[in-house]
Amino acid sequence: MHGSSLRLAAAPRSSDTDGTTLISVRYAGLCGSDLPKLYPSWRGPVPSPWFPGHEIVGTVARTVDWVCVDPLIGCRSCGACADGHVHLCQRLRRVGWDLPGGLAEAVRVPSSSVVRLPALRDPAHGVLADAMAVALHGVRCGLPMRPRRLGLIGTGAVAVCTAVCAVRAGWDVHITARSVERRDQLGQALGDVPVTVHQGTLPPCDAVVDAASGQDDAPLRQALSCVRDGGTVVVQTAYAPQVALSLPLRDVFRRSITVRGSYSYCRANGGDDFRDALTLLTGGGAWADRLTQDRYPFLDLLRALSDLRGTDRHRPLKALLTVDS
Repeated sequence: MHGSSLRLAAAPRSSDTDGTTLISVRYAGLCGSDLPKLYPSWRGPVPSPWFPGHEIVGTVARTVDWVCVDPLIGCRSCGACADGHVHLCQRLRRVGWDLPGGLAEAVRVPSSSVVRLPALRDPAHGVLADAMAVALHGVRCGLPMRPRRLGLIGTGAVAVCTAVCAVRAGWDVHITARSVERRDQLGQALGDVPVTVHQGTLPPCDAVVDAASGQDDAPLRQALSCVRDGGTVVVQTAYAPQVALSLPLRDVFRRSITVRGSYSYCRANGGDDFRDALTLLTGGGAWADRLTQDRYPFLDLLRALSDLRGTDRHRPLKALLTVDS
Protein backbone atom coordinates (compact mmCIF):
# COMPACT_ATOMS: atom_id res chain seq x y z
CA MET A 1 0.00 0.00 0.00
CA HIS A 2 1.34 3.40 -1.05
CA GLY A 3 -1.17 5.93 0.22
CA SER A 4 -4.49 4.56 -1.05
CA SER A 5 -2.91 2.56 -3.87
CA LEU A 6 -2.70 -1.23 -3.52
CA ARG A 7 -0.25 -2.88 -5.88
CA LEU A 8 2.18 -5.75 -6.29
CA ALA A 9 5.71 -4.55 -5.58
CA ALA A 10 9.10 -5.75 -4.41
CA ALA A 11 9.26 -5.78 -0.62
CA PRO A 12 12.38 -4.43 1.11
CA ARG A 13 15.20 -6.98 1.12
CA SER A 14 16.40 -7.03 4.72
CA SER A 15 19.81 -8.50 5.39
CA ASP A 16 20.36 -11.92 6.94
CA THR A 17 21.12 -10.60 10.41
CA ASP A 18 21.36 -12.37 13.74
CA GLY A 19 18.03 -12.68 15.48
CA THR A 20 15.96 -12.88 12.28
CA THR A 21 14.51 -15.77 10.30
CA LEU A 22 13.45 -15.93 6.66
CA ILE A 23 10.04 -17.57 6.21
CA SER A 24 8.83 -18.98 2.91
CA VAL A 25 5.13 -18.13 3.07
CA ARG A 26 2.69 -20.96 2.34
CA TYR A 27 -0.57 -19.50 3.68
CA ALA A 28 -1.49 -15.93 4.63
CA GLY A 29 -4.84 -14.96 6.09
CA LEU A 30 -6.75 -11.81 5.24
CA CYS A 31 -7.67 -10.46 8.66
CA GLY A 32 -10.92 -8.57 9.20
CA SER A 33 -8.94 -5.81 10.91
CA ASP A 34 -6.92 -5.25 7.72
CA LEU A 35 -9.79 -5.22 5.22
CA PRO A 36 -11.09 -1.67 5.78
CA LYS A 37 -7.53 -0.32 5.75
CA LEU A 38 -7.02 -1.70 2.24
CA TYR A 39 -9.61 0.69 0.79
CA PRO A 40 -9.55 4.47 0.27
CA SER A 41 -12.59 4.91 2.54
CA TRP A 42 -10.44 4.19 5.62
CA ARG A 43 -9.98 7.37 7.65
CA GLY A 44 -7.34 6.21 10.10
CA PRO A 45 -3.55 6.14 9.89
CA VAL A 46 -1.80 3.58 7.69
CA PRO A 47 1.98 3.17 7.29
CA SER A 48 3.26 4.21 3.88
CA PRO A 49 4.52 2.07 2.37
CA TRP A 50 2.61 -0.69 4.12
CA PHE A 51 3.33 -4.35 3.46
CA PRO A 52 0.34 -6.08 5.09
CA GLY A 53 -0.29 -9.58 6.37
CA HIS A 54 0.08 -10.71 9.98
CA GLU A 55 -1.54 -14.17 9.77
CA ILE A 56 1.38 -16.18 8.42
CA VAL A 57 2.07 -19.90 8.05
CA GLY A 58 5.12 -21.09 6.17
CA THR A 59 8.38 -22.94 6.33
CA VAL A 60 11.76 -21.80 7.57
CA ALA A 61 13.76 -21.23 4.42
CA ARG A 62 16.84 -23.07 5.71
CA THR A 63 15.23 -26.05 7.45
CA VAL A 64 11.78 -26.39 5.81
CA ASP A 65 10.22 -26.69 9.29
CA TRP A 66 6.56 -25.63 9.37
CA VAL A 67 6.05 -22.51 11.50
CA CYS A 68 3.71 -19.61 12.07
CA VAL A 69 4.45 -16.06 13.18
CA ASP A 70 3.42 -14.32 16.41
CA PRO A 71 3.13 -10.76 15.07
CA LEU A 72 3.43 -8.88 18.40
CA ILE A 73 6.94 -7.63 19.22
CA GLY A 74 7.21 -5.74 22.50
CA CYS A 75 10.14 -3.70 23.75
CA ARG A 76 10.72 -6.21 26.60
CA SER A 77 11.81 -3.44 28.96
CA CYS A 78 8.62 -1.60 29.98
CA GLY A 79 6.20 -2.45 32.77
CA ALA A 80 3.57 -3.76 30.36
CA CYS A 81 6.03 -6.24 28.81
CA ALA A 82 7.29 -7.29 32.25
CA ASP A 83 3.69 -8.12 33.22
CA GLY A 84 3.11 -10.07 30.01
CA HIS A 85 0.80 -7.41 28.58
CA VAL A 86 2.84 -7.04 25.42
CA HIS A 87 -0.23 -5.78 23.55
CA LEU A 88 -0.15 -2.66 25.75
CA CYS A 89 3.52 -1.88 25.14
CA GLN A 90 3.86 1.74 24.02
CA ARG A 91 6.72 0.73 21.69
CA LEU A 92 4.95 -2.32 20.29
CA ARG A 93 5.89 -3.30 16.75
CA ARG A 94 3.76 -5.64 14.66
CA VAL A 95 4.62 -7.85 11.74
CA GLY A 96 2.33 -6.77 8.91
CA TRP A 97 2.10 -3.19 10.17
CA ASP A 98 5.34 -1.68 11.48
CA LEU A 99 7.35 -4.48 9.82
CA PRO A 100 6.76 -6.09 6.40
CA GLY A 101 4.04 -8.72 6.49
CA GLY A 102 3.15 -12.04 4.97
CA LEU A 103 1.23 -11.10 1.82
CA ALA A 104 4.43 -12.01 0.06
CA GLU A 105 6.38 -14.98 -1.22
CA ALA A 106 8.77 -14.67 1.71
CA VAL A 107 9.16 -12.50 4.79
CA ARG A 108 11.97 -11.99 7.29
CA VAL A 109 10.80 -11.71 10.90
CA PRO A 110 12.44 -11.60 14.34
CA SER A 111 13.34 -15.16 15.34
CA SER A 112 11.55 -14.64 18.67
CA SER A 113 8.28 -14.38 16.71
CA VAL A 114 8.71 -17.73 14.94
CA VAL A 115 6.61 -20.48 16.54
CA ARG A 116 6.86 -24.09 15.45
CA LEU A 117 3.58 -25.33 14.05
CA PRO A 118 2.15 -28.21 16.11
CA ALA A 119 0.71 -31.34 14.53
CA LEU A 120 -2.43 -29.85 12.97
CA ARG A 121 -4.83 -31.83 10.77
CA ASP A 122 -4.14 -29.22 8.10
CA PRO A 123 -1.20 -26.77 8.26
CA ALA A 124 -3.53 -24.06 6.95
CA HIS A 125 -5.35 -24.15 10.31
CA GLY A 126 -2.30 -22.33 11.68
CA VAL A 127 -3.51 -19.16 9.96
CA LEU A 128 -6.26 -19.09 12.62
CA ALA A 129 -3.75 -18.72 15.48
CA ASP A 130 -4.14 -14.93 15.60
CA ALA A 131 -7.96 -15.04 15.61
CA MET A 132 -7.95 -17.85 18.16
CA ALA A 133 -5.54 -15.91 20.38
CA VAL A 134 -7.85 -12.86 20.27
CA ALA A 135 -10.76 -15.14 21.18
CA LEU A 136 -8.87 -16.87 23.98
CA HIS A 137 -7.75 -13.54 25.43
CA GLY A 138 -11.32 -12.25 25.40
CA VAL A 139 -12.64 -15.28 27.27
CA ARG A 140 -9.73 -15.45 29.73
CA CYS A 141 -9.37 -11.77 30.56
CA GLY A 142 -12.76 -10.36 29.64
CA LEU A 143 -15.02 -13.00 31.18
CA PRO A 144 -13.55 -13.94 34.58
CA MET A 145 -17.02 -14.57 36.11
CA ARG A 146 -18.89 -17.86 36.46
CA PRO A 147 -20.05 -19.05 33.01
CA ARG A 148 -23.75 -18.57 32.27
CA ARG A 149 -25.40 -17.42 29.03
CA LEU A 150 -23.10 -15.68 26.59
CA GLY A 151 -24.26 -13.70 23.57
CA LEU A 152 -21.89 -13.34 20.64
CA ILE A 153 -22.16 -10.74 17.88
CA GLY A 154 -20.10 -11.27 14.73
CA THR A 155 -19.75 -13.78 11.92
CA GLY A 156 -16.04 -13.83 11.15
CA ALA A 157 -13.12 -15.94 12.30
CA VAL A 158 -12.80 -14.20 15.68
CA ALA A 159 -16.49 -14.80 16.41
CA VAL A 160 -16.29 -18.49 15.48
CA CYS A 161 -13.10 -18.96 17.52
CA THR A 162 -14.67 -17.13 20.47
CA ALA A 163 -17.63 -19.51 20.35
CA VAL A 164 -15.23 -22.46 20.47
CA CYS A 165 -13.26 -21.02 23.40
CA ALA A 166 -16.37 -19.99 25.34
CA VAL A 167 -17.98 -23.42 25.00
CA ARG A 168 -14.78 -25.00 26.31
CA ALA A 169 -14.93 -22.62 29.26
CA GLY A 170 -18.48 -23.72 30.10
CA TRP A 171 -20.58 -20.91 28.64
CA ASP A 172 -24.02 -21.43 27.09
CA VAL A 173 -23.21 -19.67 23.82
CA HIS A 174 -25.72 -17.91 21.55
CA ILE A 175 -24.46 -16.25 18.36
CA THR A 176 -26.36 -13.99 16.00
CA ALA A 177 -26.10 -13.22 12.29
CA ARG A 178 -27.77 -10.39 10.39
CA SER A 179 -29.03 -12.48 7.46
CA VAL A 180 -30.42 -15.94 6.76
CA GLU A 181 -27.43 -16.72 4.54
CA ARG A 182 -24.89 -15.78 7.20
CA ARG A 183 -26.89 -17.65 9.85
CA ASP A 184 -26.78 -20.79 7.73
CA GLN A 185 -23.03 -20.37 7.14
CA LEU A 186 -22.43 -20.09 10.88
CA GLY A 187 -24.63 -23.09 11.56
CA GLN A 188 -22.57 -25.16 9.14
CA ALA A 189 -19.25 -23.89 10.48
CA LEU A 190 -20.22 -24.55 14.11
CA GLY A 191 -22.02 -27.80 13.40
CA ASP A 192 -19.77 -29.78 15.77
CA VAL A 193 -19.82 -27.12 18.50
CA PRO A 194 -22.84 -26.86 20.87
CA VAL A 195 -23.84 -23.29 20.00
CA THR A 196 -27.28 -21.80 19.33
CA VAL A 197 -27.32 -19.68 16.16
CA HIS A 198 -29.89 -16.86 15.82
CA GLN A 199 -30.77 -14.38 13.12
CA GLY A 200 -31.02 -10.73 14.12
CA THR A 201 -31.78 -10.85 17.85
CA LEU A 202 -30.28 -12.53 20.89
CA PRO A 203 -32.06 -13.67 24.07
CA PRO A 204 -31.21 -11.80 27.30
CA CYS A 205 -27.61 -12.66 28.21
CA ASP A 206 -25.40 -12.44 31.28
CA ALA A 207 -22.49 -11.35 29.09
CA VAL A 208 -22.10 -10.39 25.44
CA VAL A 209 -18.99 -10.36 23.26
CA ASP A 210 -18.85 -7.85 20.41
CA ALA A 211 -16.69 -9.52 17.75
CA ALA A 212 -18.18 -7.68 14.75
CA SER A 213 -16.46 -5.52 12.16
CA GLY A 214 -16.45 -2.18 14.00
CA GLN A 215 -17.38 0.04 11.04
CA ASP A 216 -20.37 1.51 12.92
CA ASP A 217 -21.69 1.28 16.48
CA ALA A 218 -24.63 -1.04 15.70
CA PRO A 219 -22.94 -4.18 17.16
CA LEU A 220 -22.10 -2.44 20.44
CA ARG A 221 -25.59 -0.98 20.72
CA GLN A 222 -27.03 -4.45 20.15
CA ALA A 223 -24.73 -5.90 22.79
CA LEU A 224 -25.81 -3.29 25.32
CA SER A 225 -29.48 -3.86 24.53
CA CYS A 226 -29.43 -7.62 25.15
CA VAL A 227 -27.11 -7.84 28.15
CA ARG A 228 -28.87 -8.04 31.51
CA ASP A 229 -28.60 -5.24 34.08
CA GLY A 230 -25.33 -5.68 35.91
CA GLY A 231 -23.92 -7.76 33.04
CA THR A 232 -20.72 -7.47 31.05
CA VAL A 233 -19.99 -6.50 27.44
CA VAL A 234 -16.58 -7.45 26.04
CA VAL A 235 -15.48 -5.56 22.92
CA GLN A 236 -12.93 -7.52 20.89
CA THR A 237 -12.86 -5.38 17.79
CA ALA A 238 -10.86 -2.20 17.29
CA TYR A 239 -13.55 0.20 16.08
CA ALA A 240 -12.77 2.44 13.12
CA PRO A 241 -11.44 5.88 14.14
CA GLN A 242 -14.59 7.81 13.19
CA VAL A 243 -17.09 5.57 15.03
CA ALA A 244 -18.84 7.12 18.07
CA LEU A 245 -21.36 5.53 20.44
CA SER A 246 -24.79 6.98 19.68
CA LEU A 247 -26.44 5.47 22.77
CA PRO A 248 -26.81 7.78 25.82
CA LEU A 249 -24.11 6.78 28.31
CA ARG A 250 -26.50 7.39 31.20
CA ASP A 251 -28.38 4.22 30.20
CA VAL A 252 -25.18 2.18 30.37
CA PHE A 253 -24.17 3.51 33.76
CA ARG A 254 -27.67 3.38 35.26
CA ARG A 255 -27.89 -0.32 34.42
CA SER A 256 -24.45 -0.94 36.00
CA ILE A 257 -23.14 -2.56 32.83
CA THR A 258 -19.43 -3.33 32.68
CA VAL A 259 -17.86 -2.61 29.27
CA ARG A 260 -14.43 -4.16 28.80
CA GLY A 261 -12.04 -3.68 25.95
CA SER A 262 -10.21 -6.86 24.97
CA TYR A 263 -7.72 -5.71 22.37
CA SER A 264 -5.41 -8.27 20.78
CA TYR A 265 -3.82 -10.79 23.19
CA CYS A 266 -1.22 -11.13 25.92
CA ARG A 267 1.31 -13.37 27.69
CA ALA A 268 0.19 -12.71 31.25
CA ASN A 269 -0.72 -14.79 34.30
CA GLY A 270 1.33 -17.79 33.27
CA GLY A 271 -0.31 -18.09 29.84
CA ASP A 272 0.61 -17.19 26.31
CA ASP A 273 -2.51 -16.58 24.25
CA PHE A 274 -0.88 -17.11 20.86
CA ARG A 275 0.90 -20.36 21.70
CA ASP A 276 -2.06 -21.63 23.71
CA ALA A 277 -4.26 -20.87 20.70
CA LEU A 278 -2.09 -23.13 18.57
CA THR A 279 -2.56 -25.91 21.11
CA LEU A 280 -6.33 -25.46 20.86
CA LEU A 281 -6.09 -25.65 17.08
CA THR A 282 -4.64 -29.16 17.27
CA GLY A 283 -8.19 -30.25 18.07
CA GLY A 284 -9.70 -28.17 15.27
CA GLY A 285 -12.85 -29.76 13.92
CA ALA A 286 -15.19 -28.90 11.07
CA TRP A 287 -15.17 -25.26 12.17
CA ALA A 288 -11.42 -24.99 11.42
CA ASP A 289 -11.91 -26.66 8.04
CA ARG A 290 -14.77 -24.29 7.24
CA LEU A 291 -12.79 -21.19 8.16
CA THR A 292 -9.84 -22.19 5.98
CA GLN A 293 -11.62 -23.66 2.97
CA ASP A 294 -11.70 -20.48 0.85
CA ARG A 295 -8.19 -20.30 -0.58
CA TYR A 296 -6.93 -18.03 -3.35
CA PRO A 297 -3.66 -18.07 -5.29
CA PHE A 298 -1.34 -15.34 -4.11
CA LEU A 299 -1.85 -13.20 -7.21
CA ASP A 300 -5.65 -13.36 -6.80
CA LEU A 301 -5.60 -10.96 -3.84
CA LEU A 302 -7.93 -8.50 -5.54
CA ARG A 303 -10.50 -11.24 -6.23
CA ALA A 304 -10.30 -12.37 -2.61
CA LEU A 305 -10.89 -8.81 -1.40
CA SER A 306 -13.82 -8.43 -3.78
CA ASP A 307 -15.40 -11.66 -2.53
CA LEU A 308 -14.97 -10.56 1.10
CA ARG A 309 -16.95 -7.40 0.27
CA GLY A 310 -19.65 -9.33 -1.58
CA THR A 311 -23.12 -10.39 -0.53
CA ASP A 312 -23.61 -12.70 2.44
CA ARG A 313 -24.71 -15.52 0.16
CA HIS A 314 -21.27 -15.81 -1.44
CA ARG A 315 -18.96 -14.04 1.03
CA PRO A 316 -16.34 -16.31 2.66
CA LEU A 317 -16.16 -16.47 6.46
CA LYS A 318 -12.43 -16.02 5.91
CA ALA A 319 -10.04 -15.94 2.95
CA LEU A 320 -6.54 -17.38 2.69
CA LEU A 321 -3.87 -16.61 0.12
CA THR A 322 -1.72 -19.57 -0.88
CA VAL A 323 1.80 -19.54 -2.25
CA ASP A 324 2.94 -22.73 -3.97
CA SER A 325 6.16 -24.20 -2.62
